[in-house]
Amino acid sequence: MLNLKENSKNVREYFVDIKSKIEDRISKDGFLSTSLKNELKERLFDIITSAPNELPDINLEFIYKFIPLYDSATYDLYVRGSKTVKERHAYHQAIQSIQSIFNYKEITGNRYYLAEILKRHTCTYCNRNYIKTIGSTKDKVCRAEYDHWFNKDRYPLLALSFFNLIPSCSSCNKLKSNKNFELDTHLQPYIHDLNEKFKFSYRKKTFVDNNVTIADESSLPAKTKKMIETFKIKEIYNAHSDTELRDLLDLRYKYSENYIDILINKTFKNIMSREEIYRLVFGIEINEDDFHKRPFSKFKKDILSELEIIKPKYP
Repeated sequence: MLNLKENSKNVREYFVDIKSKIEDRISKDGFLSTSLKNELKERLFDIITSAPNELPDINLEFIYKFIPLYDSATYDLYVRGSKTVKERHAYHQAIQSIQSIFNYKEITGNRYYLAEILKRHTCTYCNRNYIKTIGSTKDKVCRAEYDHWFNKDRYPLLALSFFNLIPSCSSCNKLKSNKNFELDTHLQPYIHDLNEKFKFSYRKKTFVDNNVTIADESSLPAKTKKMIETFKIKEIYNAHSDTELRDLLDLRYKYSENYIDILINKTFKNIMSREEIYRLVFGIEINEDDFHKRPFSKFKKDILSELEIIKPKYP
C-alpha cells in the first residue's frame, strides 16, 4: 500500500476540467430550489478540492439541505436498503438529484484526463498491477480505475471529489467495492503514509518453499490490519512466493554479500546513481516516492532490507 501526495496544480486543473459540466447539471436539475442551486455552485470548489478530513462534513452539510428532515438512522437504512426499498423511500428523490449532479461515470469516469495528470504507474493499494495510462480519452487503451474511498452510496456528494478518487487496479477496486471506509477506521492514502504502516517479511514453509508474511502483524494498528485484510495483501503477495520472493532469496544465498557490495559500490560506482543501480540489479525503485513506478517495489525493498542487502542507512 502506497501513499499519495497532494499536488495543488493537479487539483486545480481537475476542478477546472469538470466545473462547467457540474454547473450545467445543477442548472438543469428539476428538484433543487434556485437558492440551493446557487449555493452548490458557490461551494463547488470546496466540494471538489477539499482535503479528505473535510469531505464528510461537507457531504453532511448539503445532505441536510437536500433533506430538511434528515435523520442519520433513517439515512443508514436507506443506504443499506435494496433498490426497491430505496425507490419507495422519502429520501430517494433528493439522493437521486445529488447522484445525477455528481455523476462520476458520465462526467469523468470514461475519460483519461485525471489519469493523465496523476501519472501513477501502479495500484495505490497493492503496488502489484500496472495502471499506467496508455492512450487518451479520444483513443482509449487502458488507464487506472478509481476507488471512491468514501463510497458513493453513503457519500453521494463526494463522487467527484479529487481526494476521494484513489487510483487503483481493477482487482483492488473490486475488493473494496462499496465497503464503508471512515477516517477513524481505515487508512486514507492522502493522509496516512501507508507504506510506513507495515513491512513485508517471510518465513520458511519447507526446505525449498517460503511464505510471504507481514512483520509483527499481530501488533499492527487496527486501521492497518483492516486495509491488509480488505485488499488481501498477504494472500496476493504469498501467491508470488515461488517467483518474486524466491528470486530475492536466491540472490542473497547464491551470491555472497561481498559480491553484491562490489556490484553496488565498485562496479557501477561513478557510472550510475544509487537509484539506477538498485533499479538495474533488483528491478525496483528504491525511493519510496517512486515505489509506484514499478510493481513490487515496496515488497522487494522490505525483503531486501530484511536480508541486509539494502542497508538501513539507505535511503
